[in-house]
Amino acid sequence: MNFRNIDWDSLFSYSTIKIVRIRDKRLGILHFAFLIGIILYIIVGTIFLQKKYLTLESPIGSIRTSLQSPSVKPTDLPYCLKNGSDTSYDGYPNKPCQYWDEYLVLYPPSEESSMFITTRCTQETQSTVNGCNLSEPTCVYNTTSSSDFYIANVENFTILLDHTLSAPTLGIQYNAIQLEGQLLDGDGKPMSLPPPNIVGVKGSPDIMSLQGILTAAGVESLDSQGLANKSRTIRDDGILILCFITYSNTYTYNTGNYQYTYQFKLVQNTKFKIVEPVFTKDVEDRYIFDRHGVRIIFIQTGQLGQFDFQTMLLTFVSGIGLVTAASLIVDIIATRIMPQRNRYQELKFQDSSVDTQKTPTNDHTPLLNDDAINSEISYQNNSYEK
Repeated sequence: MNFRNIDWDSLFSYSTIKIVRIRDKRLGILHFAFLIGIILYIIVGTIFLQKKYLTLESPIGSIRTSLQSPSVKPTDLPYCLKNGSDTSYDGYPNKPCQYWDEYLVLYPPSEESSMFITTRCTQETQSTVNGCNLSEPTCVYNTTSSSDFYIANVENFTILLDHTLSAPTLGIQYNAIQLEGQLLDGDGKPMSLPPPNIVGVKGSPDIMSLQGILTAAGVESLDSQGLANKSRTIRDDGILILCFITYSNTYTYNTGNYQYTYQFKLVQNTKFKIVEPVFTKDVEDRYIFDRHGVRIIFIQTGQLGQFDFQTMLLTFVSGIGLVTAASLIVDIIATRIMPQRNRYQELKFQDSSVDTQKTPTNDHTPLLNDDAINSEISYQNNSYEK
Protein backbone atom coordinates (compact mmCIF):
# COMPACT_ATOMS: atom_id res chain seq x y z
CA MET A 1 0.00 0.00 0.00
CA ASN A 2 1.43 3.33 -1.10
CA PHE A 3 0.73 5.92 1.57
CA ARG A 4 1.89 8.70 -0.72
CA ASN A 5 -1.19 8.26 -2.91
CA ILE A 6 -3.60 8.81 0.01
CA ASP A 7 -5.30 12.17 0.07
CA TRP A 8 -4.66 12.96 3.70
CA ASP A 9 -6.42 16.31 3.46
CA SER A 10 -9.64 14.64 2.37
CA LEU A 11 -9.27 11.86 4.91
CA PHE A 12 -8.84 14.23 7.84
CA SER A 13 -10.92 17.10 6.52
CA TYR A 14 -12.46 19.51 9.02
CA SER A 15 -16.02 20.82 8.62
CA THR A 16 -16.61 24.30 9.93
CA ILE A 17 -19.63 26.56 10.04
CA LYS A 18 -20.28 28.84 7.12
CA ILE A 19 -22.84 31.63 7.44
CA VAL A 20 -24.89 32.21 4.31
CA ARG A 21 -27.70 34.75 4.22
CA ILE A 22 -30.49 33.25 2.14
CA ARG A 23 -32.79 36.05 1.11
CA ASP A 24 -35.95 33.96 1.01
CA LYS A 25 -38.90 35.20 3.03
CA ARG A 26 -40.38 31.71 3.29
CA LEU A 27 -37.34 30.33 5.10
CA GLY A 28 -36.95 33.51 7.15
CA ILE A 29 -40.54 33.50 8.38
CA LEU A 30 -40.32 29.77 9.19
CA HIS A 31 -37.12 30.24 11.18
CA PHE A 32 -38.54 33.29 12.96
CA ALA A 33 -41.69 31.33 13.89
CA PHE A 34 -39.53 28.55 15.33
CA LEU A 35 -37.61 31.06 17.45
CA ILE A 36 -40.78 32.72 18.74
CA GLY A 37 -42.22 29.30 19.64
CA ILE A 38 -39.04 28.30 21.47
CA ILE A 39 -38.92 31.56 23.43
CA LEU A 40 -42.58 31.19 24.43
CA TYR A 41 -41.98 27.57 25.44
CA ILE A 42 -38.98 28.46 27.63
CA ILE A 43 -40.37 31.58 29.26
CA VAL A 44 -44.07 30.77 29.50
CA GLY A 45 -44.09 26.99 29.49
CA THR A 46 -41.06 25.98 31.52
CA ILE A 47 -40.38 29.07 33.63
CA PHE A 48 -43.82 30.46 34.51
CA LEU A 49 -46.06 27.40 34.23
CA GLN A 50 -43.80 24.45 35.05
CA LYS A 51 -41.52 26.48 37.36
CA LYS A 52 -38.41 24.74 36.05
CA TYR A 53 -36.25 27.22 37.94
CA LEU A 54 -36.99 25.30 41.17
CA THR A 55 -35.14 22.36 42.60
CA LEU A 56 -37.74 19.93 43.94
CA GLU A 57 -37.81 17.41 46.77
CA SER A 58 -40.50 15.01 47.96
CA PRO A 59 -41.09 15.55 51.69
CA ILE A 60 -41.04 12.90 54.37
CA GLY A 61 -42.75 13.12 57.72
CA SER A 62 -44.60 11.50 60.58
CA ILE A 63 -48.26 11.22 61.56
CA ARG A 64 -49.86 11.07 64.99
CA THR A 65 -53.55 10.27 65.46
CA SER A 66 -55.80 10.03 68.48
CA LEU A 67 -59.45 9.07 68.89
CA GLN A 68 -62.01 10.71 71.18
CA SER A 69 -65.50 9.42 72.03
CA PRO A 70 -68.40 11.91 71.98
CA SER A 71 -69.66 13.24 75.29
CA VAL A 72 -73.31 12.78 74.29
CA LYS A 73 -74.50 9.18 73.89
CA PRO A 74 -77.86 8.93 72.10
CA THR A 75 -80.14 6.00 72.90
CA ASP A 76 -82.50 6.05 69.91
CA LEU A 77 -80.11 4.74 67.27
CA PRO A 78 -82.05 3.10 64.39
CA TYR A 79 -79.52 0.30 63.80
CA CYS A 80 -79.50 -0.83 67.44
CA LEU A 81 -81.72 -3.80 68.33
CA LYS A 82 -83.77 -3.33 71.50
CA ASN A 83 -86.81 -4.96 73.04
CA GLY A 84 -89.86 -3.87 71.10
CA SER A 85 -87.81 -2.01 68.45
CA ASP A 86 -87.56 -2.72 64.75
CA THR A 87 -85.47 -5.73 63.77
CA SER A 88 -84.11 -4.10 60.62
CA TYR A 89 -83.02 -0.71 59.34
CA ASP A 90 -82.96 0.19 55.61
CA GLY A 91 -83.39 -3.49 54.77
CA TYR A 92 -80.49 -4.75 56.88
CA PRO A 93 -80.86 -6.62 60.21
CA ASN A 94 -80.28 -4.70 63.42
CA LYS A 95 -77.91 -5.89 66.12
CA PRO A 96 -77.54 -5.11 69.82
CA CYS A 97 -75.30 -2.13 70.58
CA GLN A 98 -72.60 -1.51 73.15
CA TYR A 99 -71.27 1.90 74.16
CA TRP A 100 -67.51 1.55 73.92
CA ASP A 101 -65.06 4.34 74.64
CA GLU A 102 -62.05 5.27 72.50
CA TYR A 103 -59.76 2.77 74.23
CA LEU A 104 -61.95 -0.16 73.24
CA VAL A 105 -62.91 1.13 69.80
CA LEU A 106 -59.34 1.83 68.63
CA TYR A 107 -57.24 -1.25 67.90
CA PRO A 108 -54.33 -1.50 68.05
CA PRO A 109 -53.95 1.45 70.44
CA SER A 110 -51.15 3.06 68.38
CA GLU A 111 -50.03 2.65 64.78
CA GLU A 112 -47.66 4.52 62.49
CA SER A 113 -49.51 6.15 59.57
CA SER A 114 -52.76 4.22 60.03
CA MET A 115 -55.63 3.56 62.42
CA PHE A 116 -58.50 1.09 62.79
CA ILE A 117 -61.89 2.06 64.24
CA THR A 118 -64.19 -0.78 65.27
CA THR A 119 -67.83 -0.58 64.11
CA ARG A 120 -68.96 -4.17 64.80
CA CYS A 121 -67.57 -6.88 67.02
CA THR A 122 -68.19 -10.56 67.58
CA GLN A 123 -67.06 -11.46 71.09
CA GLU A 124 -66.40 -15.11 71.96
CA THR A 125 -65.42 -16.67 75.26
CA GLN A 126 -63.21 -19.71 74.79
CA SER A 127 -61.57 -22.29 77.03
CA THR A 128 -59.61 -25.40 76.30
CA VAL A 129 -61.69 -28.57 76.29
CA ASN A 130 -61.83 -30.06 79.80
CA GLY A 131 -59.05 -27.72 80.87
CA CYS A 132 -56.53 -29.56 78.73
CA ASN A 133 -52.99 -28.28 78.33
CA LEU A 134 -51.80 -26.85 75.03
CA SER A 135 -48.74 -29.08 75.22
CA GLU A 136 -51.05 -31.91 74.20
CA PRO A 137 -51.55 -32.14 70.39
CA THR A 138 -55.26 -32.92 70.78
CA CYS A 139 -55.99 -29.93 72.99
CA VAL A 140 -58.28 -27.36 71.29
CA TYR A 141 -60.41 -24.40 72.32
CA ASN A 142 -64.13 -24.58 72.78
CA THR A 143 -66.42 -21.53 72.46
CA THR A 144 -68.60 -21.30 75.52
CA SER A 145 -70.43 -18.07 74.64
CA SER A 146 -70.69 -15.64 71.73
CA SER A 147 -72.28 -12.25 71.09
CA ASP A 148 -72.44 -10.04 68.01
CA PHE A 149 -73.03 -6.30 68.41
CA TYR A 150 -72.53 -2.86 66.89
CA ILE A 151 -70.52 -0.05 68.47
CA ALA A 152 -73.08 2.64 69.23
CA ASN A 153 -72.60 6.15 67.84
CA VAL A 154 -69.15 5.34 66.48
CA GLU A 155 -69.58 7.68 63.49
CA ASN A 156 -69.53 10.66 65.88
CA PHE A 157 -66.12 9.75 67.32
CA THR A 158 -63.60 12.47 66.48
CA ILE A 159 -60.05 11.98 65.20
CA LEU A 160 -57.20 14.38 65.86
CA LEU A 161 -54.61 14.49 63.06
CA ASP A 162 -51.13 15.85 63.74
CA HIS A 163 -48.40 15.49 61.14
CA THR A 164 -45.01 16.90 60.27
CA LEU A 165 -43.15 17.40 56.99
CA SER A 166 -39.44 17.55 56.31
CA ALA A 167 -37.32 18.10 53.20
CA PRO A 168 -33.75 17.56 54.47
CA THR A 169 -31.96 18.57 51.27
CA LEU A 170 -33.83 21.88 51.06
CA GLY A 171 -33.67 22.46 54.81
CA ILE A 172 -37.47 22.65 55.24
CA GLN A 173 -39.36 21.39 58.28
CA TYR A 174 -42.85 22.23 59.54
CA ASN A 175 -45.63 20.94 61.73
CA ALA A 176 -49.18 20.92 60.40
CA ILE A 177 -50.32 23.34 63.07
CA GLN A 178 -47.97 25.97 61.53
CA LEU A 179 -49.53 25.66 58.06
CA GLU A 180 -52.83 26.25 56.32
CA GLY A 181 -54.64 23.29 54.83
CA GLN A 182 -57.66 22.20 52.82
CA LEU A 183 -59.96 19.22 52.58
CA LEU A 184 -60.62 17.96 49.05
CA ASP A 185 -63.43 15.78 47.79
CA GLY A 186 -62.99 12.78 45.52
CA ASP A 187 -62.68 15.04 42.45
CA GLY A 188 -59.96 17.17 44.02
CA LYS A 189 -62.21 20.16 44.70
CA PRO A 190 -62.16 22.00 48.06
CA MET A 191 -64.96 21.06 50.45
CA SER A 192 -65.94 22.00 53.98
CA LEU A 193 -67.49 20.03 56.82
CA PRO A 194 -69.77 21.26 59.64
CA PRO A 195 -68.59 21.40 63.27
CA PRO A 196 -67.00 19.75 65.15
CA ASN A 197 -64.77 19.26 62.10
CA ILE A 198 -61.81 21.67 61.95
CA VAL A 199 -59.45 21.40 58.98
CA GLY A 200 -56.58 23.61 57.83
CA VAL A 201 -56.88 26.39 60.40
CA LYS A 202 -53.42 27.76 61.14
CA GLY A 203 -52.59 27.46 64.82
CA SER A 204 -55.26 24.82 65.47
CA PRO A 205 -54.99 21.01 65.23
CA ASP A 206 -57.07 19.21 62.63
CA ILE A 207 -60.10 17.39 64.03
CA MET A 208 -62.50 15.32 61.93
CA SER A 209 -65.33 13.04 62.91
CA LEU A 210 -65.53 9.57 61.43
CA GLN A 211 -68.70 10.61 59.60
CA GLY A 212 -66.83 13.62 58.19
CA ILE A 213 -64.12 11.33 56.83
CA LEU A 214 -66.76 9.04 55.32
CA THR A 215 -68.40 12.04 53.65
CA ALA A 216 -65.07 13.21 52.22
CA ALA A 217 -64.52 9.68 50.86
CA GLY A 218 -67.92 9.67 49.17
CA VAL A 219 -69.69 7.38 51.67
CA GLU A 220 -73.12 8.56 52.80
CA SER A 221 -73.15 6.63 56.08
CA LEU A 222 -71.99 3.44 57.75
CA ASP A 223 -75.44 2.00 57.03
CA SER A 224 -74.84 2.14 53.27
CA GLN A 225 -74.48 -1.08 51.33
CA GLY A 226 -71.20 -2.94 51.89
CA LEU A 227 -68.55 -2.95 49.19
CA ALA A 228 -67.50 -6.62 49.34
CA ASN A 229 -70.81 -8.17 50.48
CA LYS A 230 -74.01 -6.55 49.20
CA SER A 231 -76.10 -8.28 51.87
CA ARG A 232 -74.31 -6.37 54.64
CA THR A 233 -73.77 -2.75 55.52
CA ILE A 234 -70.45 -0.97 55.79
CA ARG A 235 -71.01 -0.87 59.55
CA ASP A 236 -71.28 -4.67 59.50
CA ASP A 237 -68.49 -5.49 57.05
CA GLY A 238 -65.93 -2.67 57.33
CA ILE A 239 -64.08 -0.67 54.66
CA LEU A 240 -60.60 0.55 53.72
CA ILE A 241 -59.92 4.27 53.16
CA LEU A 242 -56.72 5.91 51.92
CA CYS A 243 -55.93 9.43 53.13
CA PHE A 244 -53.48 11.33 50.95
CA ILE A 245 -51.78 14.25 52.71
CA THR A 246 -50.19 16.37 49.98
CA TYR A 247 -47.73 19.16 50.76
CA SER A 248 -46.83 21.98 48.37
CA ASN A 249 -45.22 25.41 48.22
CA THR A 250 -45.31 25.70 44.41
CA TYR A 251 -49.01 26.44 43.99
CA THR A 252 -48.08 30.14 43.79
CA TYR A 253 -44.91 31.95 42.69
CA ASN A 254 -44.05 32.63 46.34
CA THR A 255 -42.29 29.49 47.60
CA GLY A 256 -42.64 30.79 51.14
CA ASN A 257 -46.33 29.83 51.18
CA TYR A 258 -46.70 26.22 52.36
CA GLN A 259 -49.95 24.31 52.50
CA TYR A 260 -51.27 20.77 52.73
CA THR A 261 -54.42 19.05 51.55
CA TYR A 262 -56.37 16.00 52.71
CA GLN A 263 -58.02 13.74 50.17
CA PHE A 264 -59.80 10.56 51.26
CA LYS A 265 -60.28 7.79 48.70
CA LEU A 266 -62.39 4.71 49.22
CA VAL A 267 -60.84 1.40 48.12
CA GLN A 268 -63.55 -0.44 46.20
CA ASN A 269 -64.58 -4.08 46.75
CA THR A 270 -62.92 -4.29 50.16
CA LYS A 271 -63.83 -4.99 53.74
CA PHE A 272 -61.66 -4.97 56.82
CA LYS A 273 -61.45 -6.88 60.06
CA ILE A 274 -58.94 -7.63 62.82
CA VAL A 275 -59.08 -10.57 65.24
CA GLU A 276 -57.86 -9.70 68.73
CA PRO A 277 -57.20 -12.45 71.33
CA VAL A 278 -57.32 -11.47 75.00
CA PHE A 279 -56.08 -14.02 77.54
CA THR A 280 -57.45 -13.97 81.07
CA LYS A 281 -55.98 -16.27 83.74
CA ASP A 282 -53.71 -18.26 81.44
CA VAL A 283 -53.51 -19.34 77.81
CA GLU A 284 -56.26 -21.93 78.39
CA ASP A 285 -58.88 -19.17 78.82
CA ARG A 286 -59.37 -16.28 76.43
CA TYR A 287 -61.69 -13.83 74.71
CA ILE A 288 -61.73 -13.45 70.93
CA PHE A 289 -62.78 -10.07 69.57
CA ASP A 290 -63.54 -10.37 65.87
CA ARG A 291 -63.53 -6.68 64.92
CA HIS A 292 -64.94 -5.19 61.71
CA GLY A 293 -64.57 -1.51 61.02
CA VAL A 294 -62.97 1.38 59.18
CA ARG A 295 -59.29 1.12 58.36
CA ILE A 296 -57.64 4.45 57.45
CA ILE A 297 -54.15 4.51 55.93
CA PHE A 298 -52.38 7.89 55.79
CA ILE A 299 -50.00 8.55 52.88
CA GLN A 300 -47.77 11.64 52.86
CA THR A 301 -46.87 12.93 49.41
CA GLY A 302 -46.26 16.14 47.45
CA GLN A 303 -43.33 18.29 46.30
CA LEU A 304 -41.50 21.22 47.82
CA GLY A 305 -39.32 23.58 45.80
CA GLN A 306 -36.65 26.26 46.17
CA PHE A 307 -35.10 28.61 43.60
CA ASP A 308 -31.88 27.18 42.19
CA PHE A 309 -29.74 29.05 39.67
CA GLN A 310 -28.17 25.90 38.23
CA THR A 311 -31.61 24.38 37.59
CA MET A 312 -32.72 27.55 35.80
CA LEU A 313 -29.48 27.57 33.77
CA LEU A 314 -30.09 24.00 32.62
CA THR A 315 -33.56 25.03 31.50
CA PHE A 316 -32.12 27.80 29.30
CA VAL A 317 -29.39 25.48 27.95
CA SER A 318 -32.07 23.02 26.85
CA GLY A 319 -33.73 25.93 25.04
CA ILE A 320 -30.48 26.64 23.16
CA GLY A 321 -30.56 23.04 22.00
CA LEU A 322 -34.03 23.64 20.57
CA VAL A 323 -32.72 26.69 18.67
CA THR A 324 -30.03 24.51 17.10
CA ALA A 325 -32.64 21.92 16.16
CA ALA A 326 -34.82 24.63 14.59
CA SER A 327 -31.90 25.91 12.48
CA LEU A 328 -31.14 22.35 11.38
CA ILE A 329 -34.74 21.83 10.25
CA VAL A 330 -34.71 25.07 8.24
CA ASP A 331 -31.36 24.09 6.67
CA ILE A 332 -32.78 20.73 5.60
CA ILE A 333 -35.83 22.39 4.07
CA ALA A 334 -33.61 24.88 2.22
CA THR A 335 -31.14 22.33 0.84
CA ARG A 336 -33.43 19.35 0.34
CA ILE A 337 -36.98 20.57 -0.33
CA MET A 338 -37.00 24.14 -1.71
CA PRO A 339 -37.03 24.60 -5.53
CA GLN A 340 -33.70 26.43 -5.29
CA ARG A 341 -32.16 23.64 -3.19
CA ASN A 342 -29.26 22.99 -5.61
CA ARG A 343 -28.17 26.60 -5.52
CA TYR A 344 -28.59 26.75 -1.73
CA GLN A 345 -26.39 23.68 -1.40
CA GLU A 346 -23.67 25.33 -3.48
CA LEU A 347 -23.79 28.41 -1.29
CA LYS A 348 -23.88 26.50 2.00
CA PHE A 349 -21.32 23.77 1.32
CA GLN A 350 -17.91 24.62 -0.14
CA ASP A 351 -14.72 22.54 -0.35
CA SER A 352 -11.48 24.38 0.30
CA SER A 353 -8.08 22.92 -0.52
CA VAL A 354 -4.92 24.23 1.10
CA ASP A 355 -1.45 23.04 0.24
CA THR A 356 0.03 22.43 3.65
CA GLN A 357 3.48 21.65 2.20
CA LYS A 358 4.10 25.22 1.11
CA THR A 359 5.70 27.68 3.43
CA PRO A 360 3.14 30.15 4.75
CA THR A 361 3.49 33.67 3.45
CA ASN A 362 1.83 36.96 4.18
CA ASP A 363 0.16 36.92 0.76
CA HIS A 364 -3.54 36.57 1.60
CA THR A 365 -4.98 35.82 -1.82
CA PRO A 366 -8.77 35.65 -1.75
CA LEU A 367 -10.44 32.42 -2.82
CA LEU A 368 -12.59 34.41 -5.29
CA ASN A 369 -11.34 37.32 -7.35
CA ASP A 370 -13.37 40.44 -8.06
CA ASP A 371 -14.73 39.12 -11.38
CA ALA A 372 -15.92 35.94 -9.72
CA ILE A 373 -17.60 37.85 -6.90
CA ASN A 374 -19.38 40.23 -9.29
CA SER A 375 -20.48 37.26 -11.40
CA GLU A 376 -21.91 35.55 -8.32
CA ILE A 377 -23.83 38.66 -7.25
CA SER A 378 -25.21 39.14 -10.77
CA TYR A 379 -26.35 35.53 -10.83
CA GLN A 380 -28.19 35.84 -7.53
CA ASN A 381 -29.93 39.05 -8.59
CA ASN A 382 -31.11 37.47 -11.83
CA SER A 383 -32.40 34.49 -9.85
CA TYR A 384 -34.51 36.66 -7.48
CA GLU A 385 -35.92 38.69 -10.40
CA LYS A 386 -37.11 35.49 -12.04
